[in-house]
Amino acid sequence: MIDELQKAKDLMDNGQYMPAVEILQNIRGLPVKSEKYRLLFMSYCWCNLGEYQWSVNIANDLLQKDRHNELASQIKYLSYCGLKDFDRALEEIIRFLSLNEADLYKITLEELLSDIKNGFINEQTIISTIKKLALKNNCLK
Repeated sequence: MIDELQKAKDLMDNGQYMPAVEILQNIRGLPVKSEKYRLLFMSYCWCNLGEYQWSVNIANDLLQKDRHNELASQIKYLSYCGLKDFDRALEEIIRFLSLNEADLYKITLEELLSDIKNGFINEQTIISTIKKLALKNNCLK
């Protein structure tokens, strides 16, 4: 089963997302840690295939099992962006960063601060929340 997970990862690395999904959907009985990787890989594949709602649903499943999984949160964020649901995308960043410190999201926080500076984000509650999260994660200059 772990070999199948590696085969799927190799296919993903080569941009072959549908064959990877076919393998991932048929893997059963993995240890908990490997199951988390299976869900992460599936969400990533669906996002790259443009099946954003499926990607969101799988990322949600993974985040319920592992609320600290920043990659799953980012895939969910990107999937919401793919759905052009920018409010939910922003909600996902805020939800995740309210519970966790940023690693991968630091760049996104810096981009959001730039959007605030350039007037693209105007709602004061959101601006305040983003600035608070940026300060918490050492992104404010």
